[in-house]
Amino acid sequence: MKITIIKIKFFWKKWKIAIIIGILILFVIALGVLYLFIEKRKVVVVVDGYKVTVDDIVNKIKSSPDFYKEYTFYDLNTLIDDYINQILLFQYAKKFERKLRKKIEMEMRNYYMEILTHTFVEEIIAPKIKISDEEILSYYNTHLNEFVIPEKIQISEIVVNSKEKAEEILNRLRLGESFEEIAEKESITSTKEKRGEIGWIEVEKLNPEVASLLSNVKPGEIVANIIKTEIGYHIIKLTGRTERKVLTLSEATPIIKNLLLTQKKKIEVENLIARLKEKSKIKKYSEKIEIIKEKINEK
Repeated sequence: MKITIIKIKFFWKKWKIAIIIGILILFVIALGVLYLFIEKRKVVVVVDGYKVTVDDIVNKIKSSPDFYKEYTFYDLNTLIDDYINQILLFQYAKKFERKLRKKIEMEMRNYYMEILTHTFVEEIIAPKIKISDEEILSYYNTHLNEFVIPEKIQISEIVVNSKEKAEEILNRLRLGESFEEIAEKESITSTKEKRGEIGWIEVEKLNPEVASLLSNVKPGEIVANIIKTEIGYHIIKLTGRTERKVLTLSEATPIIKNLLLTQKKKIEVENLIARLKEKSKIKKYSEKIEIIKEKINEK
């Protein structure tokens, strides 16, 4: 009887271990399936087996110049299409990888060095830099001229070859013809392609005579005087005006913070390099400079 009980306990112990192992295996499989499901949800596009994830796209946008960020934010489909094109070209270029390996390795070495040091400065050094409110206030008070937004005007023009033609157009405008349509059809300068639009100009940079003529004109009005230049006879329309403004401390604070941060990062990096130079053994072979110049000039 005792032997039977011992056998039952022994087999139960073995089954218990097997059950636990089975549960662990099922748990690992479930985690794997969940991971694959989550990863699949991140995939934006697959090109011949090459997966592009949400993180890939986000990282590409974040590492792009500001003007490209603004463009891609409103046209992500174009960005993804560009990514697809890049992958296709990359996959084809891999056929020539062995031939191009030496050049690639040299460029990757320099690129890795640049990207690592840049990331080190931005992620390790920059977060430790503190900029106080007193520093911001001091900079603002001593650099007020940097925070002046000058008066600007937005103008359009019609330019013709003769005064008679300009006077004729002025009369047509008084009778209600569209300034933009006349500019597009009859102006002789490249601004005709934009229906006469020149864009925003700082008043201080204008010819004093032109600035004086525009001083009493309201947006939407046409200057009564015809202006003669070496190009021809100009009819000017004021389409917009912004007044001169000095940014408040609150408005200028983000600009000042960024500027002071850049200055302090530069100082921190220069100090770090100085300390590293003191500890390092550096030997420069200046006679090799001529060889470098020769190789640069090689066709």
